[in-house]
Order: sequence, then C-alpha cells, then structure tokens
Amino acid sequence: MADEIVLMPPKILVSETPEAAAEKAAADFAVLVEQTLARQERFFVALPGGVTPKLFFTRLTQEPYLAQVPWNKLWVFWGDERCVPPDHPESNFGVARDYLLGEVPIPNSHVFRIRGEDPPPESARAYSKLLHEEFKTKAEWPAFDLIILGMGPDGHTASLMPGTAALQEERRWVVENVVRSLQTVRITMTLPVINHARQVWFLVTGAKKVAAYAKVQAGPSLECPASLVQPVSGQLVWYVDRSVVP
Repeated sequence: MADEIVLMPPKILVSETPEAAAEKAAADFAVLVEQTLARQERFFVALPGGVTPKLFFTRLTQEPYLAQVPWNKLWVFWGDERCVPPDHPESNFGVARDYLLGEVPIPNSHVFRIRGEDPPPESARAYSKLLHEEFKTKAEWPAFDLIILGMGPDGHTASLMPGTAALQEERRWVVENVVRSLQTVRITMTLPVINHARQVWFLVTGAKKVAAYAKVQAGPSLECPASLVQPVSGQLVWYVDRSVVP
C-alpha cells in the first residue's frame, strides 16, 4: 500500500491593513531568502500580477529590505502573463518592473519574463522550455523556492480561471489558457508546478475577496481554482488583511 501524502496545514497570517500585510510578507521574504541561500547559491521565485502585489513590491524597494536582500542571487519568473507587450499597462512583468525590479540591484540576466506579445501557444512552449533549461532538473516538476500568488474575486489564481482547461493539465509546465468569460487567452503555470514549490504564498487583501476566500476554506473545488493550490510537500501561507477575514 502506497504511503499517503500528508499535506502541511496552511498558515493564515491576518494583518489589520493591506500595508501591514505587505510589511509582514516583505519581512518574511527577506528571512526566507536568507535561509534558502544558506544552503544553495540561487533563490528561484515566481512573482504574481495584478494590483495587490504593488504594496509588497514597493515595500521591498525600501529599507531595510533594499540592503538586506541579496538581489543578485535571485532568479525571477512569473506565474502567469496576459497576452500583451511588456510596456502594456496590464502586463504582469511591467507592474513588477515598475514597482520592484527597476528599483533594486537585480541583474537583467536573472529576470525571465513570459513573452506576452508572442502567439500564445508559442509563448507557452517557450516559457516551459526556459524553465526546463534554468532548473536543469530530471524531476517531473520544477521546485521553486517560492511562488507568490494573488486571488481574484472569482477565486482564480495565476491565470487558472474557473471552468478553464488549464485546471485539468497534468503534464505540461506552462500552457496557454483560453478564458472564454473574458474573451481572451492567458499564459499560465499549471497547478502541478505551483504545488511542487517549496513555499507558496497568497497575497490577498480587500473586501471584494471575502467570498472567494470563504470558498477556499471550504475545500478544493474546480469552481474556485485557488482552493486547488495545495503544495505536496511545501508550505502554503496566506497573507490577508482584516477585510478578507471579518
């Protein structure tokens, strides 16, 4: 009989305000990077898109984190991207560039964006190939040191939307995901990639996320993709503010 996988319970860290949640996440990020680099030479992180991470990004560009984090040892990726050029206001890469990467001393050669301006199938294949090259692993899935995620009011995370085909993907690392409800296509890492990370953090603030957060806590459901994020051997942490958890 095969051994049963026992998932670690998630940590739920509740702050009074979005700013306090960003501060807590930034402090924990600095500690995690330091602890990880004590045993390896690189720190592999995947960043989120959307509005919520802006406070977190901005806090990291300030002291003590600007000086404390060894930015030259970070390898930076993205969990998903919209099919737009990097200078488009909706570009996830563009947000991170404007609020974080352009303000810290991280080498451009350590930044690996998803090419949202390319045809979606081509972009997904290219990013998957890039991940394979950078991780150089013989394992079935890469092991990010940290994947940071957001969550939409509909319960989506990365670009894993309710009712989309990407939720069922069990082989590919990155896919183009047709989102009929938005009449668009997104590029996204798949659930197995996310769930094989050593740490997965959600940054979720604002009263609009209350219903989705409650659905996550109710258990796994295809109608709420964020609830399907359950690291197989890593730690799941939720950084939320009081408006999300009344």
